[in-house]
Amino acid sequence: MGFLRAASQRAAIAELPPAPRLPAALQTLAFRIWPVPFLERCRRHLGSRFAVHVLDMPPLVFLSEPSEIAAVLAAPPAVLRPGEGAELIAPLIGEGSFILCDNEERNDLRSALAPAFRRAREPRHAEMIAATVREEVATWPIERTVALYPRLSRLTLTVILDVLFAPTPEVNELGEQLLAMLSVARSFVVQAPRLRRLPGWHATWKRFQQRRRDIDALFAEIITKRREDPSQHTDVLEMLNTTRIRGRQLPDQEIADNLLSLLVAGHETTASALAWAFQLLAHNPEVQRRLAEEIDNDEGDDYLSATVLETLRRGPVFLFAIPRAVVSAIEIGGITYQPPAQILACTYLMHNNPALYHDPQRFRPERFIEAPPPALIWRPWGGGRRRCLGQHLAAQEIKTVLREVLSTHEVRPAHKHLEPARWRSAIVAPHTDGRVILRPRN
Repeated sequence: MGFLRAASQRAAIAELPPAPRLPAALQTLAFRIWPVPFLERCRRHLGSRFAVHVLDMPPLVFLSEPSEIAAVLAAPPAVLRPGEGAELIAPLIGEGSFILCDNEERNDLRSALAPAFRRAREPRHAEMIAATVREEVATWPIERTVALYPRLSRLTLTVILDVLFAPTPEVNELGEQLLAMLSVARSFVVQAPRLRRLPGWHATWKRFQQRRRDIDALFAEIITKRREDPSQHTDVLEMLNTTRIRGRQLPDQEIADNLLSLLVAGHETTASALAWAFQLLAHNPEVQRRLAEEIDNDEGDDYLSATVLETLRRGPVFLFAIPRAVVSAIEIGGITYQPPAQILACTYLMHNNPALYHDPQRFRPERFIEAPPPALIWRPWGGGRRRCLGQHLAAQEIKTVLREVLSTHEVRPAHKHLEPARWRSAIVAPHTDGRVILRPRN
């Protein structure tokens, strides 16, 4: 039976789209060190769909045609399973996270959390974000190179903590511990489990595991104190404490894993988007000038909104949607895919396709003033049942930060060229943490 299964898998792999003519080890190295140039080169030489063979993983099939991406995002979990494709980030967010689940309970939990992110758009949160930004920007160095990503990460973490929790000393400590734990995202030990046993990387992994245990212990303390506190709260922790999913109360560890998921997803992605925004503005002074004029003249936020849309198109925060593991045969674009392949809806390549966006490498917010972003070809938030829960909060944060910074500062490039992309766990950020030079505006 094992021989027949292996033969079946070899036959399924042989029917996949073309792959680079490189050993799997070199494909793995290229994909992890130069992700954007590697994917662009694959499309240039292999077409809009291609396979990549990464060590210790099933074959990865990248699709970038809008219709094929739509088919992937709409496929039921019984055919394309998203949770299995996201399991590499399980050490970061916990096995009980709704991000990793494929069943109906996940949808129930997502529906229960949605009101919290709608409330995050209320005036109280807008004022809180603006005040947090002003306080943070006041500490940024002037007239010298500054790496913005760590500062933006701390800022966006402050915002998401306010959405998820009532403020307490334990919550403040949680934020500090989380920033320390997420330093592992700079290493490949999350993406490549075999590295965890090697010298150097092993110490990094052990340090991460200890920090993860410390965070679990702090979550347990926060959850226990909340249950002992009779006062009324309206934060996300209280929602998870009181929610019944199909008649059952969530265990404490599951509550902790879901809160951690929201913390990680709710600040790392926004910080990366902002770092790309400042990189792009620094290297496109005419866009920056027009945006500053709109802010100065209080002429609404049409150009600001278009700048956010263009940043999310051009700045590669996510290169692809959550990978889907093929569970049973599915035909997409005339090709039938079989297990054990994983299919990746490569939104980055779609957003930078010259057949869909004129001069796609150019940072031009005007394209989104001339016409609204078509739903099928603009998908920075994913799609289907996995669409980003906090997309409106993230957009609000990005707009507020850009407005506050550009009303008082000019952003200049620290390097001659835009920084290349580097992996940070499941997202990509500017390689040297988004270095720019800030100058006070007259």
